[in-house]
Amino acid sequence: MKLALVLRADLGMGRGKIAAQAAHAAVAAVLAGLGGADVDAWLRDGQPKVVLRADDAEHLDALASQAAAAGLPVQVITDAGRTQVPAGTQTCLAIGPAGAARIDAVTADLALL
Repeated sequence: MKLALVLRADLGMGRGKIAAQAAHAAVAAVLAGLGGADVDAWLRDGQPKVVLRADDAEHLDALASQAAAAGLPVQVITDAGRTQVPAGTQTCLAIGPAGAARIDAVTADLALL
């Protein structure tokens, strides 16, 4: 089990902004899956996560579509525009929690952030 957090590398977000966006994605993913077997198993397994990079908005969209087509839980984070990026900017997505092999089928070619 794991949760993949994929952040856009083209936005020039600072470290704090990146951390906040990853946290938004993780919280959204867990809240969406609460009470489900996958979230329960992920919590028991110690909440494993991986943080990866997408090249740009098109890459992020393609990954979200591919993950959804594979039946994986997907949460796309859209920024409110209060700090470093314009309102409506898609910054990050969460894939999972789900089985690691299922997530790896979508994310295996991505670099670590």
